[in-house]
Amino acid sequence: MRKLLWVLFAAGMMAGCKKDEAPSPAREDTGAAAAQGTKEGAAEAVEDFDDSKPYVLTQQKLEAYVGYQRKVMDSYAAMARDLQAARARVLAGPETPGKGPSLSDSMKAIESKAESEAKARQEAGLTEEDVNRIGSLVTDVITQRHMAAMLDLSGELKKLEEMQARLKPEQAKELAPQIEAMRKRVQETEKLVSVRKVYGDANVDLVLTREQELMANYQDMLRSFGAKAQ
Repeated sequence: MRKLLWVLFAAGMMAGCKKDEAPSPAREDTGAAAAQGTKEGAAEAVEDFDDSKPYVLTQQKLEAYVGYQRKVMDSYAAMARDLQAARARVLAGPETPGKGPSLSDSMKAIESKAESEAKARQEAGLTEEDVNRIGSLVTDVITQRHMAAMLDLSGELKKLEEMQARLKPEQAKELAPQIEAMRKRVQETEKLVSVRKVYGDANVDLVLTREQELMANYQDMLRSFGAKAQ
């Protein structure tokens, strides 16, 4: 789920820090562990839902999601700082053998972020399904729009067309298939053809009404994790 994107960031930031430390075995919530996990992690239980069924986004839910996303951006930034600090301590090595920082530092940061996210979701009046389904839609729309802007496919197409106009007829004809392929790619990217096939025109068009704010949040998230945002 897209909700787990921040976990992947965390894993990437900590990867390779402690090559000599064997990974902890996966925990199985059986017996007493299951009882304790149920008590302590009830707030983090994931709702079951069928994501194969169409999801209908409404203006009200989109407004709630934009507000929810604003609130969690601060926790994204805080978690990124904590993870960077934990990674730096791991790379620096412990002053006393066996007493240095461990991956538990990063897990604490992740848990704190999860708690903040859950609180923001409840305050926005959204279910976990709402957050996951809207998050998937928003991520696919905004990511593609961001990549389209970075690649400037329209600008590349314009350059090809200008080049073709200066060529001799036979040379221009040879370039035509390349230009047509580029034109098709531009149309598919700018009109979000593939995204619309998955989520439907109505959902995509509704997200685009808040594109500016959602794009700003997306770029803030990239900056929080040290990625390049343009």
